[in-house]
Amino acid sequence: MTLEKTLKDGIYSPVPTFFKNDAAQSLDTATQQEHARLLYRSGISGILVGGSTGEAVHLPLEERAAVVKSIRDAVPNSSFKILAGGVGSCVPELCHQAAVYKENGADMMIVLVPGYYGPAITTQSGLEAWFHDLADKSPLPIVVYNYPGVQNGIDLTGETFTRIGMHKNIVGCKLTNFNFPLYTMLGQNEKLKSSDFTPLSGVGQVLVPSLSVNVNGAIDGFSNVFPKCLVRIMELYKAHRYKEALELQDMITRINEMTAATNLIGLKYALKYKYGFGETEIGRPPLNHSMDMEVWKKHLPLFEQLSKIEDSL
Repeated sequence: MTLEKTLKDGIYSPVPTFFKNDAAQSLDTATQQEHARLLYRSGISGILVGGSTGEAVHLPLEERAAVVKSIRDAVPNSSFKILAGGVGSCVPELCHQAAVYKENGADMMIVLVPGYYGPAITTQSGLEAWFHDLADKSPLPIVVYNYPGVQNGIDLTGETFTRIGMHKNIVGCKLTNFNFPLYTMLGQNEKLKSSDFTPLSGVGQVLVPSLSVNVNGAIDGFSNVFPKCLVRIMELYKAHRYKEALELQDMITRINEMTAATNLIGLKYALKYKYGFGETEIGRPPLNHSMDMEVWKKHLPLFEQLSKIEDSL
């Protein structure tokens, strides 16, 4: 299969990993494929497999690769991009993961900024060197995953992004924070644009504001449940129908308060509620608990409203 490097504009879904309701919590491949087909039909540009929503840290490489393969088998169209999540900060190990992912149909690998040693001794120049080393050796193009909340508070600067984003094998980033000065610097950066670097927000709550500063889309958890709504926001914005885009954005922003409180458990519960997907919503330990029903009841009226809009699109 010929790999296309460019990370195109659009909405990407960080998919949960579905498990069977058995003692081993084995992979539920049938549900995984059914969900992927739904996202593809709904206009999603691609998916992230094995991110935080996909419980990458709870899955060995063989299982993460199996999920990648099952989704590529379900959606063989090469325009539907698969971003596979790299786990860890060891460059040789990440390159091995990339090779395995490539064999199983992934198009790119998304990798967290290494934060184990914290900001006190981890320098921006050190991070730049690390990403250059990884990009030089990786058999897959790299997407930078900047998520300060899980990387010990380390946040890449605009200057560092510019330097690593010029690398031919680094094709974009996911920004899981609300650092709008950084969003703006990346969206307006002519050097990055000329290098075909694609910045994406990691939080759909701010899709419209992100688009306003030339960020190219979002990798958003709730696009798993309401993919057409997220795609519609982008369509309305590009058509200069800003009032309609903002009205739908407001609803998406408010429903995301549910996943802010419940994360992937809430997403899995919502997918089972709306589509009947999955045998169980629980994750692997320590996330082996059920949905907080008080949170669900609080957001159910808005969920039903969005569900009707999704079904109408």
